[in-house]
Amino acid sequence: MMKQLLSAVALAAAVMVGPAYAGPKTEFPVPAGFESAYSEIDSVKLHYVKGGSGPLAFLVHGFGQSWYEWHQLMPELAKTHTVVAVDLPGLGQSTPPKSYAGQDVAPILHKLAKQFSPTAPFDLVAHDIGIWNTYPMAVTHQDDIRKLVFMEAPIPDDRIYAFPAFTPEGESLVWHFSFFAAAGNLAETLVTGHERMFLEHFIKEHATNRDAFSDELLDLYAASYAKPQTLNASFEYYRSLNETTERNKPLAETKLRMPALAIGGGGHGGMGQLQVDQLREYGTNVEGVVIPDCGHWLPEECSAALNVAVIKFLTK
Repeated sequence: MMKQLLSAVALAAAVMVGPAYAGPKTEFPVPAGFESAYSEIDSVKLHYVKGGSGPLAFLVHGFGQSWYEWHQLMPELAKTHTVVAVDLPGLGQSTPPKSYAGQDVAPILHKLAKQFSPTAPFDLVAHDIGIWNTYPMAVTHQDDIRKLVFMEAPIPDDRIYAFPAFTPEGESLVWHFSFFAAAGNLAETLVTGHERMFLEHFIKEHATNRDAFSDELLDLYAASYAKPQTLNASFEYYRSLNETTERNKPLAETKLRMPALAIGGGGHGGMGQLQVDQLREYGTNVEGVVIPDCGHWLPEECSAALNVAVIKFLTK
């Protein structure tokens, strides 16, 4: 009886102080050697996938995807790092935050990263809207970030208002910003019931290597975004973009000091040199890589080239 009581007390203590607890079956296949788990931070239940050993590499995905966009990088990076790939709040299997402004999401992500690297600085890798939600962390907690990799999205500033919505070639890189941000949940109303068609169009129109997205992969992403809460959350990030942009202005007065790598896709759908040029305005130690014949979805379209660029930068 006493043994059972002590076991129960130990279990209760572990639940009270433990930073994470095991998650259920994931929406996406977990790579060998990795595990899926949750951690509750500021009333947000964050889902993440973790593996490897060594200094922390913290990976943050973008719109239309989940932690799984990194699945080809993760096993390679795990050879030298502890890898944590998180689902953004409200997306994948993470629950929604109270606010979708980058300055409010960033502290949640920062606290998760610090759970796995409480004293040592960690490496931060972000794609697309992952940048919107980690730039505030990087600039306000510079001593916590050893190296930084940003790919395929601008840090939100006033230049986003100058991008064209339409070009002679058709859709622009940012045609969707206004649509997603429209009031009255217009985007949800029009996309609901057509998530698979919408995501296939959106992903392939921003891709050079469209064959990287098999029907099976698109089915997985569509099933994740077909959840009403997830679909709404994905658009709320865009409805908060004006606020994120305004609140970035005082942050931009401080330059990023850590070594940083900007990566752009050099093909159709990619930001190319624009990615590099903008980050150089924000940082004092910025390298740049443009991957030719690759669009917006670098981790899946050009995984071999991206893996080499990221790992070379983080391990040198």
